[in-house]
Amino acid sequence: MRALLWNCRGAGKPSFAPAFRRLVQLHKPEICVLFETRLSGQNLQKARAAIPRSWGFYAVESQGLSGGIIVTWVQGDYQIDVFNVCKQEVILVISEDNRSPWVLAAVYASTDYRVRRRLWAEASQLITQGYPMLVAGDFNCITDPQEKMGGRAFTYKREIREFQDFIASNGLIDLEFSGPTFTWCNNQQGQTRVWERLDRVYATAGWAQCFFDYHVRHLPRIASDHCPLLVSTDAAVSFHSPFRFEKFWTCYPRSWEIVREAWNVPVRGDAMYRVSRRLELTKRRLRRWNREEVGNIFRRIEESEEAIAGLQAQEALGGSLVEEEMGELRSLLSLHDSLLRQQEIFWRQKSRVQWIQEGNRNTRFFHQSAVIRRHRNRIRVIRDEDGQLVEDPDLIRRVRRVSSGPDGLSRWVLGAQGVL
Repeated sequence: MRALLWNCRGAGKPSFAPAFRRLVQLHKPEICVLFETRLSGQNLQKARAAIPRSWGFYAVESQGLSGGIIVTWVQGDYQIDVFNVCKQEVILVISEDNRSPWVLAAVYASTDYRVRRRLWAEASQLITQGYPMLVAGDFNCITDPQEKMGGRAFTYKREIREFQDFIASNGLIDLEFSGPTFTWCNNQQGQTRVWERLDRVYATAGWAQCFFDYHVRHLPRIASDHCPLLVSTDAAVSFHSPFRFEKFWTCYPRSWEIVREAWNVPVRGDAMYRVSRRLELTKRRLRRWNREEVGNIFRRIEESEEAIAGLQAQEALGGSLVEEEMGELRSLLSLHDSLLRQQEIFWRQKSRVQWIQEGNRNTRFFHQSAVIRRHRNRIRVIRDEDGQLVEDPDLIRRVRRVSSGPDGLSRWVLGAQGVL
């Protein structure tokens, strides 16, 4: 699914209609959200008449020449419900056949930070309900100096701290993107020209886990001083991960024996060949051992919890367990504790976070960090040999195959934030 969010700065001006039609024809979004439409009354009815009748439509009227939101969507194998609106956001619940419902909070934040506080509070209240949620649109605020160029020097004002607190307190992930860093420009000339990243896409950890292959693009500024945002939920290309030694394997004495045995296998050849051959042998044996003996630690945790719950329920009903059952319960509790430690080591290694001491259990934090890294490591856009941008997954795989090597892929990759 693709969603287009755009502060169009007036949907009634002559330049809007052709620019919007071009965006829809080129990117084929299923959902379009337009901010600052500056439409109400009959003008809003004219805008509705210009949109295909088969499309869904919802609008928040502007107040004079300011504000206004339009949401329109293609009717398809999903359902979209608008269940809460205010001047600064529209909340959409998107239900698809093959996944749980998720929420899109389309944000058009006020330029007055005191009014924005109401938005932060309303959005926070919804986020705490635990829905997989995307919070996207024009926030009219930045978070750090790198998100501004030109104009007055950046200062940490109260409004910025409040925005940062909103992001941090809700555990929102600032999704990686391709395209221009700055999404807004005042279009002035010389030293008075200012660029800022006002438009952005945030996600909860639950949404990020549901949509591993997302892609966010900042499209060129046309017919507005804001970039349109294009969010795709299934656009990235994934590849098989290379072998990595899992740190939690060291919890098993057998892992040390496997490495020692593989390294002591006689190998003929020069020194580099012997090292390479033994590394390959070690890798194969560790993979087989992990598959056949260690297994999926997450599934084992669930199975041990079910077994523990069964014995404890039996104890509650029968009054006591026989000695053999008590021994089994103690073994299960010990195994469960060991598996939890292995799980934390696993997520700690994936997240590459070193500043939390080992032993302080914070699996949710490590898992969220790993999700962010996985998203950032995906290839979404590259350049081909003709210098053209390639986004089609099949073409990216083809370019990757022919370009791998010491001086291959590096010359094809687009050197822009969020691309690779």
